[in-house]
Amino acid sequence: MTEKFSFKWSTVCITAALLAGCGGGGGGGGGGGGFPILPVANPVALTGKATYESVPNTNGPLVYSATTAKPVRGAMVEVLDATSSAQLATSTTDDNGAYSVSVPANTTIVVRVRAQLTRTGAGPTWDVSVRDNTQGSALYSMQSTAFPSGFAALTRDLRAGSGWDGSGYTGQRVAAPFAVLDTVYTAMQKVLSVAPATTFPVLRMFWSPNNAPAGGSIAAGQIGTTFFINRSTGREIYVLGKENVDTDEYDSPVIAHEWGHYYQSAFSRDDSPGGSHSLDDRVDRRLAFSEGWGNGWSGIALGRSNYVDSMGAQQGGGGNVNLSVGPASNPGWYREGSIQSIFWNLNQQVGFKPIHDAMTGILFRSGAPVTSIHPFAAAFNTTTPGSASALNGLLAGQNISTAANDPYGDQETNNGGAPAVSGVLPMYAAAATVPVATQACVSSVAGNGNKLGSFAYLRFTAPANRDYQFTINGGPTGSNPDFDIFRGGLVNRSSNKVSLGAGDYVLAVSDLNNSGPKTCFNVSIQ
Repeated sequence: MTEKFSFKWSTVCITAALLAGCGGGGGGGGGGGGFPILPVANPVALTGKATYESVPNTNGPLVYSATTAKPVRGAMVEVLDATSSAQLATSTTDDNGAYSVSVPANTTIVVRVRAQLTRTGAGPTWDVSVRDNTQGSALYSMQSTAFPSGFAALTRDLRAGSGWDGSGYTGQRVAAPFAVLDTVYTAMQKVLSVAPATTFPVLRMFWSPNNAPAGGSIAAGQIGTTFFINRSTGREIYVLGKENVDTDEYDSPVIAHEWGHYYQSAFSRDDSPGGSHSLDDRVDRRLAFSEGWGNGWSGIALGRSNYVDSMGAQQGGGGNVNLSVGPASNPGWYREGSIQSIFWNLNQQVGFKPIHDAMTGILFRSGAPVTSIHPFAAAFNTTTPGSASALNGLLAGQNISTAANDPYGDQETNNGGAPAVSGVLPMYAAAATVPVATQACVSSVAGNGNKLGSFAYLRFTAPANRDYQFTINGGPTGSNPDFDIFRGGLVNRSSNKVSLGAGDYVLAVSDLNNSGPKTCFNVSIQ
């Protein structure tokens, strides 16, 4: 990729751009800059510190008056020849933002810090970058203006400014990509604290001051919301940045939440149907688990008990959620607030390792039950039986079954409360061996698309490795049946003829048209 200028922003000694040299050519969008490292003659020691202006969010709105300088941790540093843009040296900032390199004497150079975390070789590895989706995925960086290296040891510090002048963003928001990057660095360190040899799959983050909560072209910044997606080309997180509307670069719980979905994708499992949701909703078990995990994880990773999200004029509004308590009324396995409180409090009581071991273990990842609190609890209790009582106490506090080794929730008695949603219990129709002829009923009482009752779940056993015929029909006029098959994640979507190996599976049936308070379909598996 050819990188190009998106902007320049200058103070006394700093220029920030989308990976472009001062008055010269850019480097590649990957790790090395695209130029050979020249041999260093008569080396001079160059040291410095990279920082960014961090705006805290303690309870919803951004607090610009409390802005502080934080270190840019783990980022790639390049020293370039100011004339040729040849790469003279590379380094990585430490946890204090410090870097140290040897450079040629008496040479005009620039120092560039990429918004990129890279680590290769033995032990843990990662590659995380922050890019501009409105500028051809160009990689963000900040760099010094050109200066002579001289003949004696020297220091050059770099600081990324927020661009805030007291009432608005009048300067370039150079710090924003580094704030996003630092939250990811914190999240990775939490995982490494319990699994120090973790290999993190490549993650590309996309932030732009044009990224707005509107539908349309992602290349134009119309991303809808901050979100994670696992594409065929790799895992990506898109981050809102529209001033006076919704900015998320300093809302570290929001970034950590989306990284929690990356964690599920990379190391665990997530069967969530996605879609809109709120803490007030009764939602599908998969969605409740996924979003509850994301919020709970944000508190675990960041060491804070609340989830915040700024928005509005001057980023002066926003939300503040206490992660330590569940819903005030009607808690249960269908409420993301219940799930987030369970995860946050469980970490407080037993630490993160038992949670990580259950989330990444084969019992949770490979089973037929779809992802929800019940198979997690079964995996947790099996993996760490000594901590089962801690989890059971939290489950009981949220009106969720504490039955041991019950990944399907067969012993669950909470039917979702009022107004009643038909077909919620049992959580899965009784297991049956193919051939299967039964009925599946769904409901729009709690809402449409991804809410409690939107899916009916059936357990079945495929007796042999062969093709199976699925027929879902018989619904009322205006209905539109759909189905997914799960075992260790999504196996197949809406194909009438499916090749399956012998074993247990789950069939999730839905009505794409959300046609009524009770819609029943005939289900045949042969």
